[in-house]
Amino acid sequence: MGWRRNTTYINFDYLPLRRKSLTQEDIMLNEVTVTATKIKFYLTNDTLVYNADAFQLQEGSLLDGLIAQFPGAELKSDGQIFVNGKKVESLLLNGRDFFKGDNTVLLDNLPAYMVDNVKVYHKESDNSKLLGRKVDPGQFVMDVRLKRQYEVGWLANAEGGYGTEDRYLGRLFAMRYTKQSRVSLFGNLNNVNARRKPDGNGDWGDFEPSGGLTTTKHGGVDYSVYDKRERFQLEGNAEVRYTDTDNDWSGLDVNLLPGGDVHNVQQSLNRNSNLSVSTNHNFKFQFRNRNGVSLSPWFNYTQEDSRSDYMNGAFSRLPSDNYTDVLDSLYSPNWTTTLRNLIRRNTQQALGKTRRTEGGASFWSFVRNRYTVNGFSIEADVNFSDIRRETFDHFSYHHYDKDGTLQADIRNRYNASPEKSWGVRGMAKYFGHWTDDIMFNPNYTLNYDYMSGDRMRYRLEVLDDSQDQALGWLPSQAAHLLEALDRDNSYESDYHRYRHTFTLDWQWTKRTKDEKGNIYSYWYLQFKPYLIVEQNNFDFRSFTSPQRVKKTYVLPQLTAQLNRTTPGQKHYLQLNVNIVSASPAMTNLVDWTSTADPLNVTVGNPGLKQRTDYNVWFNYTSGQWLTDKGSNLWVYAGWNLAQNAFSMCTYYDKQTGVSTTQPININGNWDVRLNSGYSMPLDKQKRLMLTNTEYITYYHSVDYSTTQAGVDPVRTAMKAVWVEDELNLDYRFKKVSVGLLGAMSYGHIVTDRADFTEVNTWKIRYGANTTIDLPWALQLSTELTMFSRRGFETSEMNTDELVWNARLSKRLCKNRLTLMVDAWDILGNLSDMNNGVNSQSRWETYTNVIPSYVLFRVSYRFAKQPKKKN
Repeated sequence: MGWRRNTTYINFDYLPLRRKSLTQEDIMLNEVTVTATKIKFYLTNDTLVYNADAFQLQEGSLLDGLIAQFPGAELKSDGQIFVNGKKVESLLLNGRDFFKGDNTVLLDNLPAYMVDNVKVYHKESDNSKLLGRKVDPGQFVMDVRLKRQYEVGWLANAEGGYGTEDRYLGRLFAMRYTKQSRVSLFGNLNNVNARRKPDGNGDWGDFEPSGGLTTTKHGGVDYSVYDKRERFQLEGNAEVRYTDTDNDWSGLDVNLLPGGDVHNVQQSLNRNSNLSVSTNHNFKFQFRNRNGVSLSPWFNYTQEDSRSDYMNGAFSRLPSDNYTDVLDSLYSPNWTTTLRNLIRRNTQQALGKTRRTEGGASFWSFVRNRYTVNGFSIEADVNFSDIRRETFDHFSYHHYDKDGTLQADIRNRYNASPEKSWGVRGMAKYFGHWTDDIMFNPNYTLNYDYMSGDRMRYRLEVLDDSQDQALGWLPSQAAHLLEALDRDNSYESDYHRYRHTFTLDWQWTKRTKDEKGNIYSYWYLQFKPYLIVEQNNFDFRSFTSPQRVKKTYVLPQLTAQLNRTTPGQKHYLQLNVNIVSASPAMTNLVDWTSTADPLNVTVGNPGLKQRTDYNVWFNYTSGQWLTDKGSNLWVYAGWNLAQNAFSMCTYYDKQTGVSTTQPININGNWDVRLNSGYSMPLDKQKRLMLTNTEYITYYHSVDYSTTQAGVDPVRTAMKAVWVEDELNLDYRFKKVSVGLLGAMSYGHIVTDRADFTEVNTWKIRYGANTTIDLPWALQLSTELTMFSRRGFETSEMNTDELVWNARLSKRLCKNRLTLMVDAWDILGNLSDMNNGVNSQSRWETYTNVIPSYVLFRVSYRFAKQPKKKN
């Protein structure tokens, strides 16, 4: 029998056994200790698996704290996850969607102690699954797998906390689960910017602009019922979220202009509240003949209210005073040295509200040919949207004319912008096999979209009874309101778009398997050309110049992909080429000038052409080559070029401070990116881990601008290099975890303008963190980080800030109850600074941050599993 293994027999002679005599002494062997090193991650086929038990976590850690420690993984403040530089498209729980589209629910509520492992892979699409072979890339997912004891039972977690500065936190999460069903319920409220919490990896928050101070109230329910033989699946969720945001920022915005830059010193105070209710469901059925069908309805309602106060001063030279002094002096009756360089000053107090109702449904079906391995699918979508927007503002604008006389423009404005839209999509796709290795999948898609909207603008200051009225006032009669209509800047519109897409999808796959049936090596080639015919009918009905725009565009596109897995899956290589064409927005093609904003006049361009983007990128990931050694390496390199890119040609009047912009096509915009990361143990026991990630980007951006009326705009090319690097050194052994962090970002900006001053900015972050398990079930976690900034135009930005955070926890009741004390920003030094640049401007801003506080927290967890049968 060839399948049997060879058996080796060893014959021993007869060995008699006897008792030890009284004269013989006992011989004690030396003590031997066997220590098993837990592997943090490994690779099986094309799946990257993280072992949750190999990571030391703080008491009370949730899923986000676990993922933040994974080598090669990056967790953003909004819940986005990147693994080896690639964005995770969906976060799953035991292979199933969980609050699809909102990763934060699982990240912020699932206890880390329940997790067995986390798998990262490309999940098969429904078409691939039913056809029995890969027909599309599928989804790049992160699948959280629970420990076996939590596959059936009940789970509940509750946490509450209150602290100084009136900070509070409350959380409830409950789940009932079996092998074929799951029902989850959660609630969360806090005013501590929920994402800001220690993760044990040298980071208590993202330290990027997080939206100021945010109060959140969030709750929902999720369900999933499925058959173990995959015959049906019913799943869905419903959630309600309310956020109240207090966002204050101030800083400098520089308009990059020929003949000298314009420096805008700004301050904005914003209050926003947002209420959203959403629900989506998926009902999927699979039949014995491997045919399938699904229906997915969804609905969203959003209610947003906002209030803001804005102040700006535009100067021909950079003011020497700090932001506060400059803004305070803008309306001073006395001239100062700073104000002699003033171009304009403007303020705006605004009030707005938006109500959005939208919903739709998606249909999918797949039919497989009974006698072949071919098949076809039919998909359809329908959606609708109803948006109601209203804004009020009190606007003031002052500048000096050529004679030195102060000119004023005071407005009381009201804008109403209702908008309705709906659309349908239908697609038919055939999956055909030429050979065992070659597939040909042509498809046709039809999209129809309709949108109607009004842009009605009113100048309430022309009404006599508007004087001394509060912001948000409207006259009681509609006829009276019509007297204030700004006819030159109001319009109605209707938009119809038909989009026909013809696609030819050719794929070649070559797999080699080993003796155990595992994939040993792999080739994949895809060539996918598109031909898109887009018909646009835009009816623009203004009171002064009604127009109708009819445009038909032919938009060729191409996707080509080559994947290679070397023998033994030691290396993964991927090369992608994409060509994408896009039509301009119809509103930009209208021959019309809008002066609704007197400081920013916009002019249409009927001659605007379609744009085409060329993208080439290469991705490499080490497979078994380094994973077996506990190491990881990934590299991403990309190049992007835009032909006939959409840009804005700007004329800036330095006498009045008014910008006039017109959309144009421009060539010369391209960028190159090189991203890489690696992690490796530095000792045999793999207790000391080194991790490094770096991002290098070069931008070449061009546009047109001028400061002289009647003079052709000047073409300006900006070259910018951004370098970011983060290095982590972590030591974890038994009850101690220590980490060192060093991070740097550098920006270098030059232009071909002779009067431009070269920009070199640095942001440096370094520090240490530790987590220690102490006697009496205590645990201490703390970190100390220095933030340094250099090279910014304003002295207030060039600072050094030492930030210290700490947590002390105590476990009780067999680890079910945990008491915690969090101390946030103990030294009170934390600030939030943002900077950036594009071809027309660069900016440096401060945003308010959460104040220093101490938070006392109590957490209780409950888990119940069914009794085991004998």
